[in-house]
Amino acid sequence: MQLHSRKYGSGPPVIILHGLLGMSDNWISAAKSIAERGFCVHLPDLRNHGNSPHADTHRYPDMCEDLIYYLNNEQLESSRIIGHSMGGKLAMIMSLLHPERVEKLVVVDIAPSDYRKPENTFHARLISTLLQMDLSAYTRRSEIRKALEVQTGDNDLAMFLTKNITRDNQKNTFKWKCNLPVLYKFIQHLHTGLEDLDLYAPCSVQTLFVKGNDSTYYTEEHESDRQHFFPDSRVIGIDNAGHWLHSQQPAKFLNILANFL
Repeated sequence: MQLHSRKYGSGPPVIILHGLLGMSDNWISAAKSIAERGFCVHLPDLRNHGNSPHADTHRYPDMCEDLIYYLNNEQLESSRIIGHSMGGKLAMIMSLLHPERVEKLVVVDIAPSDYRKPENTFHARLISTLLQMDLSAYTRRSEIRKALEVQTGDNDLAMFLTKNITRDNQKNTFKWKCNLPVLYKFIQHLHTGLEDLDLYAPCSVQTLFVKGNDSTYYTEEHESDRQHFFPDSRVIGIDNAGHWLHSQQPAKFLNILANFL
């Protein structure tokens, strides 16, 4: 699959992989800052997200193939890869299966762990809520953002989700950019750990985990999985930051990246 992508700067390649319901737009500010330090930063939209094509599946092996196709098409033999959340898990899988294509790895607020727990229903409930919204009933983006804020009770999340809205020019109504039905269908797969890749452990790629100290996505219970798959990695936590640490503490986050990349 040919992924839509943005590029900034020139120099050694850096690939940034966004998370679930995200897109390249979310990382433009960070990409420009990294590019100013002498890198060519690639921001692909993963399948079923942003401006990339929709597909009937949303599995990590599929996304890994998409990424390999992108690297080959861009003639990139190896790259530094930064992955957030779902993108971080994809980056870990890529590093295990194709370590020769990954020069350095930064995993942002996710672990190589299985997140399939009965209480972990946030993403499924969120996508279900979005699927039930009739966007044709709205005439302004601001109205949708307000409705999302009421539905989620979270202004920041509502603003983030509003980026997923685009105009359907044929119907003259709003629509979702992301492929919500397929994402909902494969949500449990996205929560899986890396246990099926145990044969490829330990990973040889130089790796840094960056987590928000207020986030529940990376906690002490995930340490054993990190040490098993990435024994030579280290973890840096950022205070006063949750899962969206790159936007909540951008200066601290970018300084950590600059020292590692």
